[in-house]
Amino acid sequence: MRLGVIAIVLAVATITGRADVWQHAIETSSPDAMQDKYDFEMKSGDEQTLQANARGITYKEIKNHVAFAAAAYRAAALAKPTAPEPHYRLGKLLYSFFFECENMLVQSNVSILCSSDPTNIDRKHAEEVIAAWDAFEARAPLDPRLSVDAEGSSEILFQRAILHTKLANAQKPSEDRKHLEAATHDYEKILARADQSSDETIWSNLAETYMMIGRLDDAVDMYREALKRGGSASTLYGLAVALDRDERGAQARDLILSQTEESKETFHKRVMMRQVFFVPPGEEYYYFALLEEAYGSNELAIEYWQKYLHSPAGARVEFQARAKQHLDTLLAQRKKHPPVFLPPLPDELFR
Repeated sequence: MRLGVIAIVLAVATITGRADVWQHAIETSSPDAMQDKYDFEMKSGDEQTLQANARGITYKEIKNHVAFAAAAYRAAALAKPTAPEPHYRLGKLLYSFFFECENMLVQSNVSILCSSDPTNIDRKHAEEVIAAWDAFEARAPLDPRLSVDAEGSSEILFQRAILHTKLANAQKPSEDRKHLEAATHDYEKILARADQSSDETIWSNLAETYMMIGRLDDAVDMYREALKRGGSASTLYGLAVALDRDERGAQARDLILSQTEESKETFHKRVMMRQVFFVPPGEEYYYFALLEEAYGSNELAIEYWQKYLHSPAGARVEFQARAKQHLDTLLAQRKKHPPVFLPPLPDELFR
């Protein structure tokens, strides 16, 4: 039997038997019983986490060690309900093994529990991470791990905001808005706790999130601030979309045309390569349609407007009417001047 398997068997035996041990300690009224249980569970969680990080073990072994570590941290939290640390470690454990999956092709230490499809959010574990860090923050709101570093970012707040944003793919509008508003609160906390050198990404992410909950004026202000701080072309295109949705189409068009077509193509490739993500699914088609329309590629724009309206993003009522307005105008123009050739959609070239 392999050593990793032995470790798991011993862990199972320990976990199944320890309940009676600690119950007995509590019943004998030991003054330190709950502290002893807390210390034991925290140590157990840390040990299981270390074993889950060991090299050369199988997917099943890693999954079991992570499950045992999570159970231990939850048991520690029950032993000391006011202690923040078990909640922090539980959230960090689950995030590290299920969501630290960026650059999977070049990072040799990425957890094999990560989803192979970054667009498919692991809802169960995402909600568990958020709940753990919410509990941590409630018990220790001034903990340094909730502060902002010299680069203007906060690991926990930023990671939690991203999870909330990705969970906004929900079909229920109320749940969708709840997650988006929670994401704005985390970004706002980062900016409130940072100096003026905070990362442009925070400003642009907050701008996009404002836009998704209909706070268009705030979104425009945030995008402009992000651009002042060195925002990329994708930030500029986000501002254009916010302006268009705020019935300022001429400004949006001028802004798009201030960039080169090469910039537009680079943006498109980055989205197709999943270097930039949008929520809900299909939101990217609004961007693509608006860009193609600005450059006069009406047939491509029509296809993208139709894709947007048939996507989960297009099903949202907030910007549906504006997209239909664009589409109806282009279809009317097509009727007057039928196209000779219909080019393939650029995103189809990446399939």
